Amino acid sequence: MEPSASRRRSRAWLTRLAVSAGIALGVMVFVQDALVPFGLFDRLSLSFIDRAFARRGPLPLPKDSLDVIIVSISDKSETTVPERYPFPRSYYARAVRNLNRAGARAIGIDLTFEQPDVRGPHHDDELFAAIRECRNVVVAGKTAMRTDEATVEREEENFHSIFFTADSAVGSVFVPNDADGVFRRYMPFAKMPGQERYIPSFAFAVYNKAAGLPSLAHTDVDDDAFVLPDLSVPKYDDISMLINYHGPAGKTFAEYDIVNVLDDAGFETTEERELRTSINVFDDPDFGLLQDGVFRGKIVLIGPYFSESKDLFNVSVSEEGAADRNQMYGVELHANALQTLMDRSFIRRLSPAAESLMVLLLSFVTFGSVSALKTLRTGKAYLHELAALAVAGLLIYGLLALFYHSFTAYSVLLPVVPPIAAVALNYAGSAVYQYLTERRQKTMIKGMFSQYLNPSVVNELIAHPEKLRLGGEKKELTVFFSDIAGFTNFSEKLDPVELVHLLNEYLSEMTDIILRHDGTLDKYVGDAVMAIWGAPVELPNNALNACRAALQMQTATHRIAERWKDEGKPELVVRMGLNTDRMVVGNVGGSSRFDYTVIGDAVNLGSRLEGANKTYGTQIMISERTYELVKEEMLCRELDLIRVKGKSQPIRVFELVGAAASFTDTARLEMLAAYRRGLDLYHARRFADAMHQFYQALQTDPDDGPSNLYFERSQRFMKSPPPEDWNGVYEMKSK
Repeated sequence: MEPSASRRRSRAWLTRLAVSAGIALGVMVFVQDALVPFGLFDRLSLSFIDRAFARRGPLPLPKDSLDVIIVSISDKSETTVPERYPFPRSYYARAVRNLNRAGARAIGIDLTFEQPDVRGPHHDDELFAAIRECRNVVVAGKTAMRTDEATVEREEENFHSIFFTADSAVGSVFVPNDADGVFRRYMPFAKMPGQERYIPSFAFAVYNKAAGLPSLAHTDVDDDAFVLPDLSVPKYDDISMLINYHGPAGKTFAEYDIVNVLDDAGFETTEERELRTSINVFDDPDFGLLQDGVFRGKIVLIGPYFSESKDLFNVSVSEEGAADRNQMYGVELHANALQTLMDRSFIRRLSPAAESLMVLLLSFVTFGSVSALKTLRTGKAYLHELAALAVAGLLIYGLLALFYHSFTAYSVLLPVVPPIAAVALNYAGSAVYQYLTERRQKTMIKGMFSQYLNPSVVNELIAHPEKLRLGGEKKELTVFFSDIAGFTNFSEKLDPVELVHLLNEYLSEMTDIILRHDGTLDKYVGDAVMAIWGAPVELPNNALNACRAALQMQTATHRIAERWKDEGKPELVVRMGLNTDRMVVGNVGGSSRFDYTVIGDAVNLGSRLEGANKTYGTQIMISERTYELVKEEMLCRELDLIRVKGKSQPIRVFELVGAAASFTDTARLEMLAAYRRGLDLYHARRFADAMHQFYQALQTDPDDGPSNLYFERSQRFMKSPPPEDWNGVYEMKSK
């Protein structure tokens, strides 16, 4: 038996869920760069990060509120100090001491000092002493391996800094770039290749100094964060965090040229030498930086700020707020990373499990809603397609809006490419699924009904499959049965081959007529034919169509019978029965094989009406319900009030004579009128008068079966009247 409608719907939804889950899994696997050439999805995701920075714009923080200040080594520096760049190490020593005099909290020098100063060791000694003296200085270091022989061991032990032993305060300046060459990430620490030695990255090393942590303290790593004693940094990936760029290059942090920090009372700039005057920008008691207190409590980063330094990086932000890969000097990149640490303005992302769940839920929502819209049947399929497309578009728009809002308002980086891919692929997948489902449905409908329904009806079912309900329903239909009278004798007169040939000729003609009148061929049982009207497609005038078909089938039968008679074939007489009532229709059978048919007492009655024709000598017998539905269009005559075997309630039956509008046989109409008068007299127990009317009818048509039957009954009742409570019901003795 076909499953119930609710079970079918549940199974359909489970199938949709399984398909959408498969698409979601495919999205999660497919977006992995190992499976996609050229890092396509990775590049798309990265570009959305840049767009998010552009949408957000600079953080609304005044420069003097930031913890970090930049002391730049610029083109001006080269022309204003006596020595050319690279400057003597003693310059940096002076800068360190002056900044400490000004109250700097920590100092980072974004320069690597791998070799001694070429101007002499006393310059290195000055810086060494300043670092040891101040104990709040970090210098740049490296973890890269060297191949030259001279000082390899010492340089690698000291992370490529000759000042490592002054305070062990070295930070790795290596910054990883992404696949598109943009620098968005920052590593908390670096590891010496081939060794179990770690060094904090430059910004983290300076943070250690500012926070009073050990110089070489580096983060521990847990599932979703890098952990310091007083800080938990959300992971972007396994080795890095995402830099929260506070603003575009050159516009975000307070910046002072190193000349202004060096220019104290003991330092003479080229400008002072030329003017033969002392300006002392740093410690002038009236306007000097020391007096202004600009460095008090700040973290100062010293680094190159001129293009020839080749210390430029492509980053996510630009002055205009557009993600056009603006270039930023390395010292400012470190400043953004450090400021991210200082104000805890971390950019967080969802866990892999949460991202996967988001993709899965979006897949379910997209596939489910789009499939539901596509399966609506209102006759306006294009509107459903537009609605489905609008749903997918709104989901993508909502994803983008949520992505930008979460980044701007909460510094949360939501996944965007996998969810959009999930929406797009589920939209496409639902279309493919719908196509395959409809194709399978059309194939099923064609396979099930093409031999049993008019092609136009089959096409109607294919175009509107919602009209087809196979699971079983009770509705008013008209059932039809036909049988060849005396088929046993008929078949005994023919050899098997000829019998099958004649049956096929007869059944083909009958089937064509049924289908032309929008009937459904239910089955053949030998010579018998069973058909229904009103299912699987609704047919408001199903009784009328069935009656018209029955009349045309009798006409065709008479034509075939005449031809067979001329050919010496046996006589062909076909009896038919029709009943209209509520009956159960649907797929009936086993799980692997079933038939679309009707069942119930109303069906059995239709079969018995066909057999009852033998008693009355008629060819088409219909029930009272069928008569009530067709009496305005069809010429019928009442036959009897009968009680079929096994039933207590009698039913009134009628003979279908012809189409009322086109019936022009005057003699037969006169015969039917006499019969009607006789039947009324019969029911009035005036049997002698009834016999006279039936006799008149037989004068017109001596072979009229009902008139002969009632003539005999009237004659019998004249001799032996029925009891006083006689109601005219005739008991059928057989099925």
